[in-house]
Amino acid sequence: MEFFQTCRRPLPCGHPCGGIPSENSCAPCLVEGCQPHYGDGCCPVCADPWASNAVIQLDCGHIFHHACIKQMLQNRWHGSRITFGFMTCPLCKSSISHPDLYEIMSQLIHLYDQIKSKALTRLQHDGLFNSSDVTDPSGKYFQDPTGFAMDRYAYYMCSKCQQPYFGGEGRCQESVVEVDPSDLVCPQCSDTTKNKICSIHGAEYVLYKCRYCCSPALFHCFGTTHFCDPCHSNYTTVHDKPASSLPKCPAGPCGKQLPGSVCPLGMDHPPTGEEFVIGCAICINTHSF
Repeated sequence: MEFFQTCRRPLPCGHPCGGIPSENSCAPCLVEGCQPHYGDGCCPVCADPWASNAVIQLDCGHIFHHACIKQMLQNRWHGSRITFGFMTCPLCKSSISHPDLYEIMSQLIHLYDQIKSKALTRLQHDGLFNSSDVTDPSGKYFQDPTGFAMDRYAYYMCSKCQQPYFGGEGRCQESVVEVDPSDLVCPQCSDTTKNKICSIHGAEYVLYKCRYCCSPALFHCFGTTHFCDPCHSNYTTVHDKPASSLPKCPAGPCGKQLPGSVCPLGMDHPPTGEEFVIGCAICINTHSF
């Protein structure tokens, strides 16, 4: 059985405190029959009895096993896409707050602020900051551009530098299985962008070729794959095909083999099915951001 310590200071009711030893103020008594209004005698996360581990009362007032909340924060998000629902109370969805959790929460809040800034910047560049999604009083994100941006854009953690990067729209992530975490690589660390990161505009504006045809990519999906508009709209026709069945250059959208031998991009590139960087979107005057 895992060893754990509790505060043990006597509470006003006479029972020993079952909270963590480092707390300045004790958690309420959870002895059955003493404080009957605190749940059904067990932790809402693990469903084990209160006495099986030290408890913690969050600033929102809800009580859990300290180990359950700490583990939840350490496990972070589920799946490839970075999300932040795990940082809220499992019962009331208020932001988790407690002095003992300050160190781990401050790191997570820093990550949230990083992605929030990136998402709002992209929303502004996409001309959606004042879209109907934000201005319509009946909409889900009325006067909440942050919520809209965080839902619309998907960010992933680079497996190499451990920094978040933009990986496409959130709606694309919902329709695919999870990817291998090692495949999640930001443009800064990707071998594909090696020696092609713009010295003026950096890696944020890198323009890719569509993985499945000889067209500039307009979409970055799943954190791994770049699509042109037609291939993106019909991704099921190309995404699951083996490389051997994809058209060779010159390749048209949606798996179409183009006649002749001249690439529409006017450049040499790897075979269809591989990622390739064309250059800096700003420097070559495109609107692909």
